[in-house]
Amino acid sequence: MAVKAFKIVRRGSVPFDAFEPVDSRAMAVKNLAGIGGGSTVTYIESDARILVDTGFEFDSEMTDENVKLNRKLLTRDLKAIGLKPSDIDILFITHWHIDHFGNFKLFKDSTIMTSEAAVGKVKVRVAGVRDGERIADGVTAVHTPGHTADHASLVFRTDRLRQSVKAGAAGRIVGIGEVTVAAAGDAILTPSFYMGEQVWTQNRDFAGADVAKASVKKLTDQADYIIPGHGDMFRNVRKP
Repeated sequence: MAVKAFKIVRRGSVPFDAFEPVDSRAMAVKNLAGIGGGSTVTYIESDARILVDTGFEFDSEMTDENVKLNRKLLTRDLKAIGLKPSDIDILFITHWHIDHFGNFKLFKDSTIMTSEAAVGKVKVRVAGVRDGERIADGVTAVHTPGHTADHASLVFRTDRLRQSVKAGAAGRIVGIGEVTVAAAGDAILTPSFYMGEQVWTQNRDFAGADVAKASVKKLTDQADYIIPGHGDMFRNVRKP
């Protein structure tokens, strides 16, 4: 059995893309425009219902008001695809930056999984997963250190997919077939970082460019499509 369906629950944003210099004024402008820098959130449906990361906007503002707003937004986004937090069996956290895990308290009934390298470092009860460990049918954890030393991603294989396209009274079916998708987390930050063969180096716990680029290759060698840590899913044009 493989993955039956997957959805982008929330499309993440970034304060600076690959082609932009890091600049506090530009970040302030984007914040005023409503760009909060929260992560992409992905739902995967297999024999378990999996959520990859939780997102969290404006992670420098840990006020009660912002925490409540973030929980409200994620709950709303899940509802839009027919889910509520209690429906999620596994919450997979790619790494422990607030923009990726800040809403985790919504998922009291879920098993929280993360890289085994993070176990003992975080003050949350988690299940550590090994590199290459299958966490559900068609879904495999892949250790992808670099952005942080304990970063991990998910790679999943879908069932044969097809899309029904309606056009007035007529319609057509687009046959897609099976695809392999990487929910990369910040191993691949955005499509622009991927295209520029760059990695984000600005966080204090960055584990090094060489290991980060090796992790990118680990994903791009496998995936037909990539869901980055922030931004839109894209086709992996580098797959051998």
